[in-house]
Amino acid sequence: MGQCMGQSPLGMARIPSSMALEDLDDILPHIVDEGLPGGGEFVVANLGEGERTASVIALLVWHGFLPMSGVDLLLGKMHMKRCVLEPRKTHVPKKVRKRAKEFRLTVDTAWREVVESIQRLTYTTAPGDCWLSDKVAEGYQDVHKLSPKWRRGIRFMSVELWHAETNELVAGEIGYTCGSVYSSCTGFSVKDKYPGAGSVQLVALGAWLAKQGFQLWDLGMELDYKLDLGGHMVPRAAWAKEVRSLRHRSCALGCPTGDEACAAALLPVLLPEASRPAEGTAPAEEKGKKKQKSRLINGSHEVATESFATA
Repeated sequence: MGQCMGQSPLGMARIPSSMALEDLDDILPHIVDEGLPGGGEFVVANLGEGERTASVIALLVWHGFLPMSGVDLLLGKMHMKRCVLEPRKTHVPKKVRKRAKEFRLTVDTAWREVVESIQRLTYTTAPGDCWLSDKVAEGYQDVHKLSPKWRRGIRFMSVELWHAETNELVAGEIGYTCGSVYSSCTGFSVKDKYPGAGSVQLVALGAWLAKQGFQLWDLGMELDYKLDLGGHMVPRAAWAKEVRSLRHRSCALGCPTGDEACAAALLPVLLPEASRPAEGTAPAEEKGKKKQKSRLINGSHEVATESFATA
C-alpha cells in the first residue's frame, strides 16, 4: 500500500489528490470494516479534478459510501446505520393508489431539470442550503466516461415524475446503480402545487425497481418518510455485506415506456393479489365509467421537500 490518508477535523479522513487509485481501492474496505478515528462517517476529497474525481466517486460507491458534497469538497459518507428496503416490499398508501393515474414515471430523461429543481427546492435548514452542487453533479455524470476498471458498471441517473395532463416535472431524484443495488442520493417534489407527488414518485420507483430485478434500495440516513415507505435500519457491517454481494449481480434500470410509464400501471407489482383489480375490470371507483381505462389510482402521504432523500 503506497500512501495513507490524512486526518481532517471532526473525525474525517482526507484522500490526498496524489494518492493512487489502486491504494484508495485497497484502503476503503478497511475504513468500512474498522471505522474512522472518533467514530466519523466521512472521507473527504477535492472536487473538480475531472476524471480523478469521477474515479473517486465510483470507488466510493463500489465500497458502499454515499458520495455527496459539502463546502466545495467531495464527501463519502459511510453511515453507522443505513436505511434499506427490498423494492418489492415498498409500501403503497391508499392515497398513492388514488392519485397515481395522474402521473407518469421516467428514468434519465431530464438530468439537468432534476438537478436544478433539487438545488432550488431541496434544502437542509434554509432555502439555498443544498449539498448537490454543480461540481458534484458533473462528477456523477463523468462516471459513465470511465474505463471499466474504475467504473465497474456504476451508473448515475435522474428519476422523473411528470404530471400527465400538463407534462410538468413535479418530483424527481438523482440516484445511482451498483450491481443490483439502487441508491437514492437526493430529490425534490413540488409539494405546494402537487401535494403527495413526492410519495407517488417514490412508490412508483420502488415498483419499477422491483420489475427491473433490483434486490436492494438504499435510502441513506433514517427519516420518517423512508420508514413509512417500508425502509428499515441495518448496521454498517450488514450494509457492507449486502453491497459486497450484490455489486456483482448486474442489473439495468431502463426507462418505462408507453402505458407502463403510468404510475398507476406500475403499482400492481407491489400490491397483494387480493387488492389488484381483476384483468379486464376497473377499480370500484371507476365502475360505470366506460371511457376510463382499468387502472389503480394514486395518492400519497406528503414528503417534505426540505427532507427528501438526503444522505
